[in-house]
Amino acid sequence: MPIDITEEIVYPSFQKGGVIYELRQDKNRPGYLINRERRQEMKRGLLVALAMILLVSLVAIGCAAPAPAVKHEWRLNHVMPADSPYGPRVEAFADEVREKTEGRIDITVYHGGVLGDWILANEMTMRGAVELCLTPVAPTYDPRLNIAYYTPYLFTSIEEAKAGYAKGGWIYEMVGDLLAGVNIKGLSPLPIGMSGCTLREVPPSPADPDVPKNMKIRVMGLVPCELTFKRLGYIPVGIPYAEAYIAIDTGIVDGEMGGPPFQGTEFMDIQGCWIQYSEYVETWWFMLNLDAFNSVSAEDQNILIEAAERQAREYWLVVEADDEKYRQEMADYGLEVIVFTKAELEHIADVMRADVWPELEPLVGKAVMDICREAVGIPVE
Repeated sequence: MPIDITEEIVYPSFQKGGVIYELRQDKNRPGYLINRERRQEMKRGLLVALAMILLVSLVAIGCAAPAPAVKHEWRLNHVMPADSPYGPRVEAFADEVREKTEGRIDITVYHGGVLGDWILANEMTMRGAVELCLTPVAPTYDPRLNIAYYTPYLFTSIEEAKAGYAKGGWIYEMVGDLLAGVNIKGLSPLPIGMSGCTLREVPPSPADPDVPKNMKIRVMGLVPCELTFKRLGYIPVGIPYAEAYIAIDTGIVDGEMGGPPFQGTEFMDIQGCWIQYSEYVETWWFMLNLDAFNSVSAEDQNILIEAAERQAREYWLVVEADDEKYRQEMADYGLEVIVFTKAELEHIADVMRADVWPELEPLVGKAVMDICREAVGIPVE
């Protein structure tokens, strides 16, 4: 009967020199006998070879060159000219970020709003079409963000505003949360100055909101601006800033509002006075697309925030002096400059908080306005 070579044949084992030998027939090679010790040696050799291969692979991985750091090339839209007081600030911000990240974040600044006006700049940053901007905060996609730019008489002095806009301050925290809701990281607010308006001539009783001024004034296309200057006794007309000069020059309106004394100097050749209403502290924010912010390391995030905060801290120290410098420039040019007493300013603020703030509740919500009331010491119902 033929032998089935697919079956393994076990032969009797024997001992030699303290080693047990077990002979078996190799089923793949009929008639060839191997012993157990040989098989074990072969297995050990294979395991050693595999271990060496694994070790060499690990060493190779450890010695491989590190992956190159990701470089972010970002654009920043700055709506004012490069030679404005804010041009050097934004350039210094970009330089500091580039230096401290060792080139991982390279920011190119585009001055003069060449990438879009301030409202479009907000939208492009929100969508990530342009990564950063230094502009006022636009309330286009969340009306509550009116609180970030123009809400009358949240403050009546630079010192009050400085505390509210400081990191951890009540308005800083609120605006930061609202910006995150529209996919923007607010890095830091930059103070621009206390606002006022220019007019052809001094109106009747400028410090008394109850006296009609019988003058048309260009206002920003924001509901709070219209309500404020209507209550101050003017006839507000919403006109884009780019058209404000020609609107005054051609007699469509008698003056303009919407900025600090620096802005007033741009109209002094066709205006007769500057009135320091101080109804809001103009602040622009260093804003960054939230997705872009989240795409960099925690270290680089801190560098971005600290660079923006540095520019803000430095400008809070000089903003009052800058306002005075530009008021003096207008006075030297021949404009009558009107600055209210503390009592006059507080009276105007009380009127606005009593009459205008309730009208803002449908726009920004009672909860937001109640935070404002608490901040200025008005009891909340």
